[in-house]
Parts: sequence; structure tokens; C-alpha cells
Amino acid sequence: MIVDDEENLADLFGIWLQEHFEVHVAYSGEDALQLFAEEPIDIVVLDRRMPGLSGTEVLHSIRKTGRAQQVIMVTAVRPTEELAAIDVDDYLFKPIDRSQLLRTVEAAELVLTYDESLTELFSLINRKATLEAYIDRAELQKDDRYSDLCRRIQELEEQADTTLRRLEAEYQIDMLVRDRRLGSHPVEQS
Repeated sequence: MIVDDEENLADLFGIWLQEHFEVHVAYSGEDALQLFAEEPIDIVVLDRRMPGLSGTEVLHSIRKTGRAQQVIMVTAVRPTEELAAIDVDDYLFKPIDRSQLLRTVEAAELVLTYDESLTELFSLINRKATLEAYIDRAELQKDDRYSDLCRRIQELEEQADTTLRRLEAEYQIDMLVRDRRLGSHPVEQS
């Protein structure tokens, strides 16, 4: 879901992302919360300064639902120490380009996938540990179900490693882009 009171910008972000994602657009905090209540939203791209409900107020309402989603604040408000207390998953400083937005949203999607696979991995590891604590390993190794369990754990561990490497690479690219932007663009207010 894209949330920005600048309708042209919200629509542009939606166009940039619609090739890869199902996109919903809201032009106010109130509309965003209504849409959030009606649709299963995984990733929110949220402007911070909006008339009526601010992005920060929308963020607090979203977090109160307890649903797991990624919230990316995209704003012209220069980050300050206050950001440390804002429960946002990423913070992009305007102006941003298509590739930066796409990379950030793809990384957010990856984090959501990682959370699901990590939960499954912990569950399987716990199950394996319980089996190994109560059943002789030689007996376990004869059982195809145990072999399948071990194979799935290995797959999830490899997936987690790959995901972490991709997230680290995306983070490094985004940090380079942000460093360049801080030195080359004036602060715009939104």
C-alpha cells in the first residue's frame, strides 16, 4: 500500500511497483487505515507528513493491529534521533528514484519471507531436538520422515543464509545511494 497526500507522487510510486506487486494507493492517513482494515497488506510505503492523520499516527495504528508487515517511511523529513523511537522498518529520504524504491520494497518482501521460513526452521529444529533426545539416532536414521525433516532443515538454513546475504547486499547498496544523496540533493519538504 502506498500512502501519500501528494496524489501524483503516490500514483507514480504505484506505477513503479505495480509490475512486481499488487498495489493499493491511499491519499490520506484516514483512507490508509480504512484500506488496511479491508485488505491484507504486507508492505506499507508511508509518507510521514500528511494533513489529518500523519504518517507517524498511521504507523502507530498499523502496529497496534499486531499483524506482521513491513513499513517503509518515504519522506522529505530529514531523519533525526527521533527516528530511533519510531517503529518503522526502513526510512527513505525524498527524493527517491524508481530503482531505490523497488529495491527497498523487494528487500521488505524478502524480510517477510524470511520471517516465515525462520519460524518454520525453529519449529523443525525443535522437533528434531526432541526426537534426538528421546529416540536412538541409529533408529531415527532408518526413518524416511526423519531424513525428510533433516533435509528440510538444511534447505531452510541455506535459504536463510542466502536471504541474509541478499539483505546485506541491498543494505550496502542503499547506504551508498543515501550517502550520495545527502551530499547532492537539497532538502525538500513534504
